[in-house]
Amino acid sequence: MIRFPGRLACSGALSEAWALPFYLWGETLTGIGSPEENKRLRGVFFDSIFGKHNGWVCLAFLPAADRKKFREEYYRYPEETSQMLDAVEANLSGNNIYFCPQLLSEKRRQKQYVSSTPNLWSDLDFCEPANLLVEPTVTIESSPDRYQAYWVLDKVVDVDDAEDLSKRIAYKHADQGADRTGWDLTQLLRVPLTYNYKYNKLAPPVVKTINFNRTRYRISDFEEYPKVEGYAYVDVEMPDISEYPNADELLDRRRLQLNPRVWHSYSEEPAEDWSGVLWNLHLMLLEAGYDRNETFIIVREAKCNKYVRDGKSEKLLWKEVVRADTKNELNLRLIAGIGDNEDSQPLLSDKERSKLERDPDTFIERFQQWARSLGDAAPQYHQAGAFVALSSLLAGAVRLPTSFGTIIPNLWFMILADTTLTRKSTAMDIAIDMVMEIDPDSMLATDGSLEGLLTALSMRPGKPSIFLRDEFSGLLEMITKKDYYSGMPELLTKLYDGKMQKRILRKETIEVREPILIFFAGGIKDKITGLLTHEHVSSGFMPRFVFITAESDINRLKPIGPPTATTTGSGDAIRNELMDIFSYYRKPIHMTVQKTAAVLDEPMKFEAELTGDAWVRYNILESDMLSAGLAMEKPDMMTPTYDRLSKSILKAAILLSAARQRSEKLVVEEIDIIRAISYGEQWRTHANEVMINVGKGTYERQLDTIVRAIERTPGVTRSKIMQWYHLSSRSASEMFDTLEQRGAIKRIRAGRTETFHSLR
Repeated sequence: MIRFPGRLACSGALSEAWALPFYLWGETLTGIGSPEENKRLRGVFFDSIFGKHNGWVCLAFLPAADRKKFREEYYRYPEETSQMLDAVEANLSGNNIYFCPQLLSEKRRQKQYVSSTPNLWSDLDFCEPANLLVEPTVTIESSPDRYQAYWVLDKVVDVDDAEDLSKRIAYKHADQGADRTGWDLTQLLRVPLTYNYKYNKLAPPVVKTINFNRTRYRISDFEEYPKVEGYAYVDVEMPDISEYPNADELLDRRRLQLNPRVWHSYSEEPAEDWSGVLWNLHLMLLEAGYDRNETFIIVREAKCNKYVRDGKSEKLLWKEVVRADTKNELNLRLIAGIGDNEDSQPLLSDKERSKLERDPDTFIERFQQWARSLGDAAPQYHQAGAFVALSSLLAGAVRLPTSFGTIIPNLWFMILADTTLTRKSTAMDIAIDMVMEIDPDSMLATDGSLEGLLTALSMRPGKPSIFLRDEFSGLLEMITKKDYYSGMPELLTKLYDGKMQKRILRKETIEVREPILIFFAGGIKDKITGLLTHEHVSSGFMPRFVFITAESDINRLKPIGPPTATTTGSGDAIRNELMDIFSYYRKPIHMTVQKTAAVLDEPMKFEAELTGDAWVRYNILESDMLSAGLAMEKPDMMTPTYDRLSKSILKAAILLSAARQRSEKLVVEEIDIIRAISYGEQWRTHANEVMINVGKGTYERQLDTIVRAIERTPGVTRSKIMQWYHLSSRSASEMFDTLEQRGAIKRIRAGRTETFHSLR
């Protein structure tokens, strides 16, 4: 049984037409009557939707015979209501007729011109209205078994609040058929008592109103609708900024670290798109390290402050800053992979996440925070660098005996980028330079043949050895195309596992004992996935890597400048912490050789031990990961990937435990496993992204490129995409049709213009 929140009685703020008996609504809004009756009833509908507010109403007409002749007309509400209703009636025959359910400040259907949001809206599509958690004020049947809904509010709310709540409604009911993209402020919905020519041009169905009542709602009535990622509660009290420095002083503090675009946005009025420029300024300031109060002080003085231009309250600017702060936190979580895929089950419970939140500061976070201050590399890359640093310094001394053999915490990471703007090489250098300062002997090679690699390892038994490969695609191409390198994946796999290797050559025999190989690789994502084959995955070679992916973001761009006290001081603290870890776990023990009385210094070996709770939690993880791998579309690829990822999570837990304690008895506790799993959730997201692209041909990769472009630029036009990717009309049509049929994009036609939105 559907439970609806308590309704508010009508206070008379809406049209007196609300006083019509309810049975009359159901009878008269389901069929086309006389022009006079149609006009009266549509007037009642618009009065109920817009109330007594003012603004421009956008009507849109799409001829059934020629979709290229789409046009929009604007009418001042309520002064020009009669002319608007006459226009609907005059175009009734042969046209699909739509309207924007929000009032506009100008004759332009763009978000920045939405002046009033007296209602919430949803394009329910196939979702049955009975599935809704809150009964709509108005329910429309736009065609048989397809629906739209409106919830009239008791007062006008902030435009972003209304849009966010409409998004929550759409996402909640998406699995039941609701249009996941039907929540934006400029959405066009059908006018009641018009014809829908979309599916049947000869006998078009009537757009009917099947439910009409007097209910008006508060925002709080929709609390049952869950938040979606990016939703922000913005009813936060404005800060007292009287004790803060002014905007110029705040900017001067970080002037050498700020993205150059900050200065343009702050000091120059935008030629157009004030909303976009202001929003990007929020994000750039927050990314630079300003808190929300400091960001508010700066943007209120910025030349791009549209709220000053429009004479609106500062409270609206503050709400936008709060919303941007939430978005910035989400960006940091997404670029680090937190949040995982919608189709993936979370690996941690809410209770376990609460445990982590009580003590969020670890060496990994401290390293990331310091490394981020050095440049504009993707933050998730620094997480890989932190683990490589720990693995390089600890893998030779720490090990975990198990019933299946001894586990050495050597981790392999591969960081993948879409362009050089992600600064993968920079991130790798930051980590490796730090390691080299502490243990300069740990670097093995950046290139070399099979024999060269084995020869170097043969002289380093039991010592961690870093194989750094900035551009892994070159090595992978040789492995794939040259017979001489054909055995390298198997060799590297065995070295990862610490297996003894023996290679007999014409003039010598190379024997490798106790190898501890740490592979740190980078590459361009599309190039790597294009070279990978199913054999590379199913053999277990590629699953041994932990993948980290990132996309370029110009808003993170930082200028080159001198080092600051913050960066150098934090760097010293990180270096000292790593040196302390290294010194403790690599301290030598003195061994006397019998008969010779020679004394040898050998590093101590620390055997880790998992508590009972830690073993139970890890075994649950491994079982869940293997079950998920077997249930996925490509179990032959995902099962070995998830199996090895589980082992990498266990290795990470050993490293985290060693980094937080100095004890001869190294105990890995349940909290170490839980914390490692929290990183593993991120790694699983990146692994999925890589594995689904393995073996894709040029055409498939081009499709992915187009989808990503649409994701980054919602509403991008067909012509823009054709220009960006040099597509012919024929190839563009084929690609757009393919993506639309796969459910990856949504195409919106307006006259001769086509725009696209991502559905991923």
